[in-house]
Amino acid sequence: MPILAGDVKLVASQVMDDVAEGGGAPTANVIVDGASNSLFNDISELDRAGGRVNLRKVFASIQTDTTDTYLGGNVVVSDPPGDPRVAVTIFSTEQVFDRRTQARDRIEAYLNKGSMWNGYLLENHIAGQRSIQLFQRVGAELPTIGKTLFLVMNEGLANEYAQYIRITRIESETRTFSYGSGSSIQDYQAVVVTCDLSDALRYDFPGSPPDRLFTMATGKTKCRDTVVADAAKYCGVVKTTQPVAIGDVAASVTSVFTQLVPSAQTETPLLDLTAGGTSETLIESDNGTVSYTSSVAFNSSTVLSVGNAIQPGTLSIAVSGATLTDNGGDLMSGATVVGTINYGRGQITLASSAPTYSGSKTISFRPAAAPIRVADTAGVRVDIESRSYNYILTIVPSPSPGTLQVSYRAQGKWYDLRDNGAGVLKGVSPEYGVGTVSYTTGTVAVTLGALPDVGSEIVYAWGGKANYFNRASSTIAPPSVAFQLSNPGVTPGSVFITWNDGTARSATDNGKGVISGNATGTINYQTGLIQITPTALPAGGQTYSVAYTWGPPNEEEFHAPLRNGDGSIDVEVDFDGLIPGTVELEWNLLIDLYEYISTTPAELQLIRQIDPIKIVKDDGLGVLRDPQGTAFGAVNYSTGVVHFAPDTTVRIPVARYSVTQIGWTRVNNATVPVYRNLFTHWEYITAGASMPVDESGLVKMRYRAAGTSNASNDSFTAGALAIDLTPTFAENIVPGSICFTLGGKTYFDRLGSLYYDLNPVTGAATLAGGINYANGAASITAWVPAATNAVALRSLLTTLDGSPVDEVTFRVPASPVRPSSLQILATRLTGGTINVSANNNGDITGTDVLGSIDYETGVVRVRFGAWVVAAGNEGQSWYDPNAVVTIDGVAKIFKPVPVFADTIKYNAVAYSYLPLDADIIGLDPVRLPQDGRVPIFRAGDFAVIGYTATVGPLAVTSGQVVDCGRQRLSRVRVLDGNGAVVTTDYSADLEAGIVTFGVVTGLVQPLTVEHRIEDMAQVSDVQISGRLAFTRQITHDYPIGAHISSALVSGDLRAYVSNLFDQTTWNGTFLDAITGSAATATYNDVLAPIVVTNAGAITERWAIQFTNATSFNVIGEHVGVIATGTTGSDIAPINPATGKPYFTLAAIGWGSGWATGNVLRFNTTGSLFPVWVVRTIQQGPETVTNDAFTLLVRGDVDRP
Repeated sequence: MPILAGDVKLVASQVMDDVAEGGGAPTANVIVDGASNSLFNDISELDRAGGRVNLRKVFASIQTDTTDTYLGGNVVVSDPPGDPRVAVTIFSTEQVFDRRTQARDRIEAYLNKGSMWNGYLLENHIAGQRSIQLFQRVGAELPTIGKTLFLVMNEGLANEYAQYIRITRIESETRTFSYGSGSSIQDYQAVVVTCDLSDALRYDFPGSPPDRLFTMATGKTKCRDTVVADAAKYCGVVKTTQPVAIGDVAASVTSVFTQLVPSAQTETPLLDLTAGGTSETLIESDNGTVSYTSSVAFNSSTVLSVGNAIQPGTLSIAVSGATLTDNGGDLMSGATVVGTINYGRGQITLASSAPTYSGSKTISFRPAAAPIRVADTAGVRVDIESRSYNYILTIVPSPSPGTLQVSYRAQGKWYDLRDNGAGVLKGVSPEYGVGTVSYTTGTVAVTLGALPDVGSEIVYAWGGKANYFNRASSTIAPPSVAFQLSNPGVTPGSVFITWNDGTARSATDNGKGVISGNATGTINYQTGLIQITPTALPAGGQTYSVAYTWGPPNEEEFHAPLRNGDGSIDVEVDFDGLIPGTVELEWNLLIDLYEYISTTPAELQLIRQIDPIKIVKDDGLGVLRDPQGTAFGAVNYSTGVVHFAPDTTVRIPVARYSVTQIGWTRVNNATVPVYRNLFTHWEYITAGASMPVDESGLVKMRYRAAGTSNASNDSFTAGALAIDLTPTFAENIVPGSICFTLGGKTYFDRLGSLYYDLNPVTGAATLAGGINYANGAASITAWVPAATNAVALRSLLTTLDGSPVDEVTFRVPASPVRPSSLQILATRLTGGTINVSANNNGDITGTDVLGSIDYETGVVRVRFGAWVVAAGNEGQSWYDPNAVVTIDGVAKIFKPVPVFADTIKYNAVAYSYLPLDADIIGLDPVRLPQDGRVPIFRAGDFAVIGYTATVGPLAVTSGQVVDCGRQRLSRVRVLDGNGAVVTTDYSADLEAGIVTFGVVTGLVQPLTVEHRIEDMAQVSDVQISGRLAFTRQITHDYPIGAHISSALVSGDLRAYVSNLFDQTTWNGTFLDAITGSAATATYNDVLAPIVVTNAGAITERWAIQFTNATSFNVIGEHVGVIATGTTGSDIAPINPATGKPYFTLAAIGWGSGWATGNVLRFNTTGSLFPVWVVRTIQQGPETVTNDAFTLLVRGDVDRP
């Protein structure tokens, strides 16, 4: 007998309530179509006020006395609730006997624990706290509002306990911490992040103390990131927003999400944030290899520190019998990973599985610098035409290793791929995608883990090298000792310096400012400043005596002196008889930038101001010379007349750009390439410098005239040695990039201090001085006496301030963003401040500013400049013919007006979601998306589009035929005058769309005929905008407001028996393979097949366990012992839910030879499908008095 409509039933589970025991096995209770509260209770006032999640388990059951197959079974929510604040979602665990607790766990498993967070829990936290503190490195990624983290204590042990936490507010502060190193105290910096939580901590979580290596203490709480597991597949229903016609292969719907957990929206201000964020950039700063040797054993979890950042691919550790190397952040012993490397921090962590390395070991690497700077950005617009899994972009100049991050949005969630320092892009999970970046060409190729959302952006952020100079090859003068004599106006040739370092030493001046002897150096006769460099490093506390004569110096000023015909200037002082070697001349200069200005548009000019002062001194022979020895004039000592040429040349740094296509955007409803004027590097050029010819010109002359000299003798105890690390460059040193050798010691810097004698195992080192990063002045307080005084640079990176950009693409860290709340501020290269805001539509406009924000995704793209007519600008440096686009019929090009990247700040207001009490709503929302929504459509899933129309109400007579006006119906339902479902007294011809009534006496009139059309199709593409694409054409016309449901597919449903075997003994554990040996006897299922029916069988594992040679117990894994029997009789235990046998075993099949303890094992699969129904109630007032929704069990049957 074929399956009839009445054989397809929706039956209740054991416990239809929101308790831990809810759900369970199927029962005999059929869910009555159209009956009030047949699934859920009414909604209470408390539910409306705070939100609620109800769970009910039902079964789609095919109840026939045969095993006919219900083909292609699926369940859909065909009609949603009428109340917009109520959503119904379905999913299946495919477990017949599971309870609400297991279903809840499946729902809450949307997020799962991931890799270790880049910080740890700072100190102890106790149950009940609603905030935590994280200890992180400076520059490490901060958690964002809405982020879910996982705290776990005793991970992997029997006493493990854990909690998922969601962050609702963050504050970060950079603090200075100290640690002991020998007898000294050393400082380091770390970021302390205070995170407010949506729920209080449920347990005590012991944290770790501050640690300079940022290593959490053993046995303390671990903090892990979370990844999307999306363990449950959800199905729901939405409405169409556009008509769907016959032949269409796509439809537009209101949303591709359903509300699984209630959420309450609030606003969070985001203030003074940096557009594009910051990036820790690894940049080559070396001039060779640095090596350290250690004899301390390296073992599991050892953390090594090498003082400087490490260039990826240059690390080697020579151990006994092998050499460890680095590869993409992993420490390798051959092909085995034995640890990890943090290149930027110069730290090597051995894995817990690493062997012990004893004996002498040499650590070698090429140092780098890791400055933290504002990241450069670019974006690629995702349109229907450009949507793909693969994207290629070339970045010029190429990104620095380890800095590139590529972000994309799929199904409303952002995913990040990061460069591992070896040119490979990876996500937290492999499912996020992969990619590569070439540090040579700048080409980035990514394969995304999912198709990005149409209308979103692929956002690229990276750190570059354009602002930096590797100065490690510079020649550095040996360290010097400085003395300031107590009297200025020193008589040239009178200086005699003596000291004793075990041997009597001396040095004298030559009357021209040069000191020689057992030390070399200089003296400024006017100021009395002496700087000497001993031929060997002096002992600490060395005493020096200086004998000299002096007289009072003179200084005169000459305002706006007149020039001679050849441009030279003559000045005459008040005294005659000047003492040779005491004359110093100073005048101010103006830099002539005509050449640079004439070739670089004003809006692109980036000029660093330099000190406009020139100082020359006489050489004792009547010639005025600068420190480089260049002659600028002459002095007549007898008359006091000075003749000099005030004009000269200087070397100044200027910005250089290149026009490069990077990214794509939308202009005039078309996708066009973005051409940017990218800042590529600083270039030093020669520029003229002359003294002003107006009243601002000023000459100062300092000298001594002939007269009485006074004898004096000063004594000094030397303190620190002085080294100038940037003697020829007015550039700032990048912190962490200094490494040099002096006297057999290797010096490196940390937070403005210099150290040597690094212990790689402990990270401790000897404090040896300080460094002024602004002017390059190093002060050495510890050194090896009598050692050679040569300074050899191993690493030094410098920078010039200012990184101009003409575009920025970034995403606000929390979204959606409240319309009209975005404000952007920046400073132009040419001066002046930009202050613009986005309008309600997301457009950003202002003088030389244009852009947009997508309030839903939080993606912002801003260009600094304006579209101008292309014609007439062909000669401009920013012009590229490929960058010309047609706007409103006019060929235009974008004229950049760059701003300084580190000045781009923004303010915004983002929507966030208030934490809801898990006990009230019935689910813990922390592991679910912040807004409580989950996707219900995915590519490859099946969707059912349907539309229900009605005829009536009608006063129907017996035998009346009702034409529904549509053909190829999928379903007809008749309702009486009370709204009850009529199940008899009519027949329907679905193909013709005709309903024929029989005898209607006794029916409550009038009657209403509901008739439904449907199409089922596989989804080929899902877009966040609500566009669904199908693999086949639609065969009906559907109006706006038709329903599209995602189908929960059960597949073919029929009862059957599987996995029949026997074994000698059984320990009570249900396994699907034989344990031990097979029984001597066996059941002959060929002669007597085990009989099941759709009505009686359930999905269960069975054991027939013999208690003697002929008697046995019937045991189900979930139902327990349900019957006893003997081999002499048929056994057919009854399913109380349906009154039909679970199965039938015929006596003829047993045979003989059975013994006590023998067991016959088999499985049955029932013709039923478990479905969990979720009702989600959002906060808000009631809008529908009597609400309802429709669950539809769908499938096909074999035609008789």
